[in-house]
Amino acid sequence: MAISFESVKHVYQYRNPRTLRAFSDFFIVVLPIAYGPHFARMAGESSYGLHFIVPVLFSIILVSLDNIQNHLENPFDQIGEDDVTINVRSS
Repeated sequence: MAISFESVKHVYQYRNPRTLRAFSDFFIVVLPIAYGPHFARMAGESSYGLHFIVPVLFSIILVSLDNIQNHLENPFDQIGEDDVTINVRSS
């Protein structure tokens, strides 16, 4: 029981490294700006509407991955469907 408690305690105390969080936040902000000229050039070469859909999908995917990382970081916060619930008073 003590070994299992220690394992759960380490899961509770683990957080994503700050550099990983900064890396994802940096790319969420910088990549759409950096690829802006490419999307503008692509607008003249491709069908109408595709140059709007690609940057929007790009941003949605990056923000979704960041949100998934936030939700998976703490499994004990009771926010989300896959959280760990420990009810101490039910015994």
